[in-house]
Amino acid sequence: MKAKALLYLFILSFTLSCAKDKDHYIKALHDISACGKDDPLNQLEWLNTKILNGKDPANTNFIENLWIKKYKGEDIIVIDFSLTSSKYSTFDCSGKSITISDQDFFDSLSEDVLIYKNVI
Repeated sequence: MKAKALLYLFILSFTLSCAKDKDHYIKALHDISACGKDDPLNQLEWLNTKILNGKDPANTNFIENLWIKKYKGEDIIVIDFSLTSSKYSTFDCSGKSITISDQDFFDSLSEDVLIYKNVI
């Protein structure tokens, strides 16, 4: 009887731990390797946290779109915080905010290279 109870307890804890991880997993719109990671949306902790915090449309940090694109040989994360005054925010792989003033770079962001889109 104790073995059965322990088995049920193990299954329950395993199920709950998997459900928690699923809530923190972000599925990319297509496979991408960037910033030295095979799954940058989930493996870059700062980016994963930013996306999870930006899922609520009532939040001023609401993320509508996200791209990861090369610029001058470096991977750049471009986030469209739809509720802020500036159209795009750009970050390096470490999460440091950077400034890019090249309009051609931003014009090249399209649905074809979109990595994450918040669908409400």
